[in-house]
Amino acid sequence: MPWGDRRSTDTADSLRLAAAVAEVEGLHAALQHATDPARHRRLRADLARAAARLAGLAAAPPGRIPAQARFNSRRARRRAALVRGARWLAERLG
Repeated sequence: MPWGDRRSTDTADSLRLAAAVAEVEGLHAALQHATDPARHRRLRADLARAAARLAGLAAAPPGRIPAQARFNSRRARRRAALVRGARWLAERLG
């Protein structure tokens, strides 16, 4: 099988984890340079949420996509809505 025909879930997991780490690093850098107390509070709250998201991604087993990242594309959201609708119809009529 050629290299381009295979999509590795490890790569997707690594990219998702790297993005979460970059978000935490960026918020931490912004927090160090913030002088306004209100901005400082907002950045600390955002940093706490980003850290919790990073912890969730790091704790997830490899190959398992967390719930918040599952339906990012329009096509995936539509497919999920179709599945929910089909389940609802099956439960109601069957």
